[in-house]
Amino acid sequence: MRKGTHRVVAAIFALGLIAAACGSDDPGTDAGTTEAPGTEAPATDAPATDAPMDDAAAETAAARAIADTLMTIPTEIGVTVGPSAAVPTGKKVAWLACEIISCVEVGEDWGKITDALGWELKTINVESASPGAGVQEAIDWGADYIAISGSPVATFPEQYAAAIAAGIKFSFAYNGEAPADGILISLAGNDAVYDVGTKIANYIIADSGAAANVLMINIQLFPVLVAEENGMKDTFETGCTACTFDVLPVQIADIGTNVPGLVASYLQENPETNYVHYAFSALSIGVTAGLDAAGVTLPKQTGVDFDLTGLSEIVAGTNTAWTSNPKAYASWVMAHAMVLDAVGDEFTERASAELLPVFILDDAAVAQEIIDSSPMNNWKGPEGFADQFLALWGVA
Repeated sequence: MRKGTHRVVAAIFALGLIAAACGSDDPGTDAGTTEAPGTEAPATDAPATDAPMDDAAAETAAARAIADTLMTIPTEIGVTVGPSAAVPTGKKVAWLACEIISCVEVGEDWGKITDALGWELKTINVESASPGAGVQEAIDWGADYIAISGSPVATFPEQYAAAIAAGIKFSFAYNGEAPADGILISLAGNDAVYDVGTKIANYIIADSGAAANVLMINIQLFPVLVAEENGMKDTFETGCTACTFDVLPVQIADIGTNVPGLVASYLQENPETNYVHYAFSALSIGVTAGLDAAGVTLPKQTGVDFDLTGLSEIVAGTNTAWTSNPKAYASWVMAHAMVLDAVGDEFTERASAELLPVFILDDAAVAQEIIDSSPMNNWKGPEGFADQFLALWGVA
């Protein structure tokens, strides 16, 4: 059932998005001179220009001001403070490599990282829903640090407690863990993904002229994806009077199989929907072809975390915009937290470092450049980010 329209808060006008009338003087006329009788300029019925914008114009302008800051590809890493002393060698890092493609991207540089630091790496294959055996293997190996992407502590509570008791510390990515003892960083957690949700929602508001009827496709099993959903919902509620936002919950098993049909059925029942948004890249697989086969008019399609599928559809013109998600870069931030811990430094930039560098891509030429530039057909992070980290660590 589609939710009702949401009312924008009155505070939107505090942004100063009001058209101001500006007078002008003719530089060739003496201000003290009066016109001769009968030569006065004829009166006009031109409307006053100091009236406030209507809701849609003000909301579009406010959203556009935010979206415009997100259209440039970042060039700098998100940390600036390196270790206060030489990084000790000989540390042991266990990387728990899960079965999904995103883990392949997060894990692709761990060998390069540990080689540069003079550390030992052990890659342990795990299933994301049950990594406990892998964590135990890392404990038995004598790891100093364990890196995991996607799997929350709730999937291995006993082994997590055992690791903490053994003095092992964790760097997490994409699992939404809150700060706690033994967790050096929780990269791209709930707060960060909520923030990404607000960003793509503002893009949609601006792109639609504050007239978006949005369907989000989401797997609500994962807290970080619920955070993205909440970021979008809150942004539409407070920033777009006429926008609507609805969610179609799906399951992991629906990816590439049932999602296209589910989306087609929804759009047939709700033809006013003009945007379909995907919580992450894999959810969009097959949807464009499925809608075409079903004879459904193609809405604008957006998403968070582009990969080859989203990039290719931006090139083809069948998708409108996606946000970046530099998974290869994520491993370097996870390692940065380990580096600081290894020399006994406090991670003073942790909060900002947990927010990945994000941009919104809607340009077909740039999408093609990204496809052509990487074996994984994805944006790994700011150009030269690995060298920037190595220089910061003093091991370049």
